[in-house]
Amino acid sequence: MSTEAFDHTARLESALSRRGNPLSVDAFMDILREMTDPASEPLSTGERSFLLEATDLTEEDLTPQAHESARVQIAGDRALAEQKAQGSALTTAEVSELLGRHGASIRRSKLAGDLYALPTSSGRTTLFPAWQFDGQQVVPGLRAIIPNFPQYVHPLTIQQFMTEGNEELDGRSPVEWLSAGGAVEAVSTLVAELEYE
Repeated sequence: MSTEAFDHTARLESALSRRGNPLSVDAFMDILREMTDPASEPLSTGERSFLLEATDLTEEDLTPQAHESARVQIAGDRALAEQKAQGSALTTAEVSELLGRHGASIRRSKLAGDLYALPTSSGRTTLFPAWQFDGQQVVPGLRAIIPNFPQYVHPLTIQQFMTEGNEELDGRSPVEWLSAGGAVEAVSTLVAELEYE
């Protein structure tokens, strides 16, 4: 085993143990390999025929190489989207400074649903998208809206929804609408439709 591989193995083992994870490094790596295995069940003849007839896909699009290429592209796009969402967000300390409140108050506001935070896997750093702040204030009405954000909608979709003009709001974005004193119910109705897009 090379020194570099040993170092990564030792670091992974240490990280797993710090989190109280009873898995061995080998078992963890097996799970990762299983989750990222590009091989999937081959298409049946009927599925292949349907895709070729009902879509603009070609035989070349259905090859394992095309599948792998698409998987890599999707992973790259997902990483870029995550980076973009996190890049425009504020930390708890930054929100605390912006609003002139203590960090504990910011965390309570997040738990109460007054502030929207990006989902995190590590739980170490909470990030708050900047769109929810109007100057040194929180956009009014978010407490009624945030709990209705669909759970599986990407934060960038929510950001786009909240910051782009909407015909139902006289061409204003939900953030502009709420900041101008518009009815929260109008935005809540539109948020409910997000789940179906």
